[in-house]
Amino acid sequence: MTIQSKKHATLTPVHLCACITSYLERAGIPLDDVLFGTGLKPLDFEKSAKMVDLDQEQLLLSNALRLSGCPFLGLDIGLAARISSYGLLGYAMMTAADLRSGLQIPITLPALLGTYFSLSLVVDGEKVQLRADHCRAPKELEPILTELCLGSFKTIMSDMVGSSFELVQACFRYESFEGASEAYRDAFGCEVQFEYSCSMIVFDTAALDICLPLANSLCHRKILELCQHENRDLVSNREWLEKLRTFLALNLKEPPAFDALAQQMHCSSRTLRRQLDGQHTSYRQQLDELRFAKAKALLSSESGTIDQIAEQVGFSDGAALRRAFRRWCGLSPKVFRS
Repeated sequence: MTIQSKKHATLTPVHLCACITSYLERAGIPLDDVLFGTGLKPLDFEKSAKMVDLDQEQLLLSNALRLSGCPFLGLDIGLAARISSYGLLGYAMMTAADLRSGLQIPITLPALLGTYFSLSLVVDGEKVQLRADHCRAPKELEPILTELCLGSFKTIMSDMVGSSFELVQACFRYESFEGASEAYRDAFGCEVQFEYSCSMIVFDTAALDICLPLANSLCHRKILELCQHENRDLVSNREWLEKLRTFLALNLKEPPAFDALAQQMHCSSRTLRRQLDGQHTSYRQQLDELRFAKAKALLSSESGTIDQIAEQVGFSDGAALRRAFRRWCGLSPKVFRS
């Protein structure tokens, strides 16, 4: 039996970024340093409906690894993430009848989880594999993302059954690195293997039938309905915003006026503004994010002068780009390029 999650998108909920920034702030690392270069602001983490671009999230992850100096940061954060931190999704899992039913929920509602992986639950005789396949992030970020994903699932399953959950094996697609074997064995409490065909945690099939101590069929049905509704809304809003961003990205040199954008989105200007407000964003914020991403890409590739890059992202001259770039990340384009 295999239960598998669906495909991913280019925007994701702010949940993971919020968890990481909160953890690092408690460790005494300034929030401004963690957000450096991402274009994100502290207020963004107070908006539950906020969507962030994967490039922003991945830069934040890179900043977190560099600033923390901890090679196993993902393990620390993942294992510390209690099931209640997942909101309605967590409560739906806790109130399910058994572990099997509870684990099916985040796999079938992947938008709520915001994972970088294709998740699946594979029953193979006496063992079950909870797989995290097809990481959609740069190779250097795969370890921290895998640690976050599988580490959090170990904690989630412990919270679901009400006691420490025992694993048989933990496998990882990437190569081992200094200290990893010992740290991973301590974290997962089982045999670990690197350079495997896919990343996964393995446990006994019999555990799927464990009755959950907080099972409540009435509450579970109601909470699950809310989760399904929230998942549909999240997917719909994300697809709508991605459509808007795609159109803007294709027209950065000459961005459309707000009314023209509304026409392109087949709605009135009033409806467009209401939709953007509902996702805690604005036309200006979306345009700035896309311009910032394009400018960074062009500066990194050393493609053209500052004036030429300014024209490519819709500014009248290099001076206008310099002012905007400093506002976005605190650096001049020249310093960023160097």
